[in-house]
Amino acid sequence: MDEKKLQYERMIHALRLEEATTQVASAGVDVTMQDDASDEEAGLEDEEEAVDSSGSASV
Repeated sequence: MDEKKLQYERMIHALRLEEATTQVASAGVDVTMQDDASDEEAGLEDEEEAVDSSGSASV
């Protein structure tokens, strides 16, 4: 009986570790996605400024 209880506790511990690892990994993905979105927004702003300055020079 004690052996089954130990196996059960080990399984619970392993599942908790797996869940924590998954959460950390998904949090890392979220941060990376936010960084990429910020980089894309900055790139779009740079492109808009370039278009504005070239457009006003030709007018």
